[in-house]
Amino acid sequence: MKKIAFFVAFFAFASIVSADVLFKDPEGFELDKKYRSMEPSDIVRNAGARDKELEYISALLYLKGDERLRVSKDCKVAVALLNDVWNRGGADAGYTLSTMYYKGECVDKDVGEAKLLLVKSARKGYLLAQRELGRSYWGRGQLNAFPKNMEKAIFWLKMAGESGDGISSANLSYIYLKGLGVKKDAEKSFAWRKRAAFSSDNYGGGIGGFLPLAEYYEKGIGTSSDLVQAYKYYDLSGTAGAKGKQRIAKEMTQEQIDEALRQSKEWQKEHDVQVGGGFIRRTN
Repeated sequence: MKKIAFFVAFFAFASIVSADVLFKDPEGFELDKKYRSMEPSDIVRNAGARDKELEYISALLYLKGDERLRVSKDCKVAVALLNDVWNRGGADAGYTLSTMYYKGECVDKDVGEAKLLLVKSARKGYLLAQRELGRSYWGRGQLNAFPKNMEKAIFWLKMAGESGDGISSANLSYIYLKGLGVKKDAEKSFAWRKRAAFSSDNYGGGIGGFLPLAEYYEKGIGTSSDLVQAYKYYDLSGTAGAKGKQRIAKEMTQEQIDEALRQSKEWQKEHDVQVGGGFIRRTN
């Protein structure tokens, strides 16, 4: 079963207000778990459901249709449910509606409304909206509906990164490494790179992975060069780290390599995960 697809200032800095974020993890694992537990009888069609999570997921299903739960695409129902969840404080729905207005999906295309909803959702603390807003101000977002402003980009990426978003943390690492709109700062770049590697349930998957962290340790970017740590994180990168291990092994003693492997195995055991096929997976 594929993971359920979801989309996945008034333009100045403003305080973040508390809201009801239904699914907090950036990878969508919580949403997917809820979806997998649902039966056709759980589908919500009328606004005002007691369970806002079910109402939100139902709206996502009506956007596309879902064979398993026997849901046919129905734009009218989807929009009604999303507006209800949003009006009742569900920040997730604001982000989804923002992407819909930007693309003109199930609603008339309205870039102004898309921008407004994205900012409101980000201010309410929804991580994906904060990431998208930061990347949009950087000029690398999906919406890209805002004028480039690196100060605002960094502000929103930090909000998302500090809330656990590995992609935003990796973006900040790159920004500080290259000095994009800020002074180059290798130490800050390393700090955000390290945060990126440990902020995802994927344990360093994608751009926030262990492979870039290994390279930082190998080259001593923002930290002291440490080949043991570099080898450890290359090892934790699975097959993707094989060339890195081969390269630095020439400069290491067997004792150093053994220590790096010991630390790698210890980390896997501690986190109940296992390296294999170029990625880390849970063992249970």
